[in-house]
Amino acid sequence: MSELFPDKFTPLAKTLVGEAAIVLGLMGTRSLSVGQLFVEYREAAPSSPYDSFAAALTLLYGAGAINHHDGILRAG
Repeated sequence: MSELFPDKFTPLAKTLVGEAAIVLGLMGTRSLSVGQLFVEYREAAPSSPYDSFAAALTLLYGAGAINHHDGILRAG
């Protein structure tokens, strides 16, 4: 599991906030399934585990940045 925020030992890309930013950047204004988004996420951040991807989605959903309906994610 990634740290929430960067510190002097953890770069932004390895934090939950940084991974959430990668997910939002990949989504843009498109609507994607979780599987499609994960495939693109793995290409963008190959060293990040699925747990970090799921935590980033949880953070974005909790913050109201994405919506989920019928298996499709939408930036909201």
